[in-house]
Amino acid sequence: PRRLLAAVTLRNHRPHSALRAAAQVLGSSGLFNNHGLQVQQQQQRNLSLHEYMSMELLQETGVSVPKGYVAKSPDEAYTTAKKLGSKDVVIKAQVLAGGRGKGPFESGLKGGVKIVFSPEEAKAVSSQMIGKKLFTRQTGGKGRICNQVLVCERKYPRREYYFAITMERSFQGPLLIGSSHGGVNIEDVAAETPEAIIKEPIDIVEGIKKEQALPLAQKMGFPPNIVDSAAENMVKLYSLFLKYDATMIEINPMVEDSDGAVLCMDAKINFDSNSAYRQKKIFDLQD
Repeated sequence: PRRLLAAVTLRNHRPHSALRAAAQVLGSSGLFNNHGLQVQQQQQRNLSLHEYMSMELLQETGVSVPKGYVAKSPDEAYTTAKKLGSKDVVIKAQVLAGGRGKGPFESGLKGGVKIVFSPEEAKAVSSQMIGKKLFTRQTGGKGRICNQVLVCERKYPRREYYFAITMERSFQGPLLIGSSHGGVNIEDVAAETPEAIIKEPIDIVEGIKKEQALPLAQKMGFPPNIVDSAAENMVKLYSLFLKYDATMIEINPMVEDSDGAVLCMDAKINFDSNSAYRQKKIFDLQD
């Protein structure tokens, strides 16, 4: 199977759901107030990465992620599942659309994230995803073709957290957003329990050091034995944010797994098309 190779799509419609979630989280100030959101909507292009490419970038930066590979055919999914050697693996449809977890495929399969328990089952499930349209609220009746799946080892989270980095124009710098409510829709968290959202502005000149990330990790509820690891991952994510001129990095969830390790289970990364001349590596990988 192919290693986590890049696939990128330039999209001309509304901002990524992560940006809308950040608008809800940040409320009425700065980049994501009514005026700022209009600015985002006026951008002609918004570059978004498939999940497997985002995870590859995280790996390159030293961020902890589950082991996984991309498969472009059911046979590749079978081979990959055998290669992982886990008793059970996760098959994740790679479609640039929110709500894939609950969306149906034209094949009749319900949901774009499935746990399987053998290489044979990995092949069978992926055959109902690859080459088939997935329908979600975001895609509407047109649906969107799934051309590949991410086959990754299954992890068992003890706790789930939310972490994101975005630009905040009210002070011309990055903003870290954290919450102990991970693995769920962050818009719902912001609406129902806004006090659960923690925001940490970053001086773009000074950057972020582990000493600044530690208090955020503590406020998010990471246990003392892994709070250092959580902070280290946050610092690495910030370096990735700067290196690739990202406008948003969203990790949902960041978890403590059953072995006591901190892992980033899912990643969404958005880029401003204005950075194309600086980020040839990324923008040359368009679909």
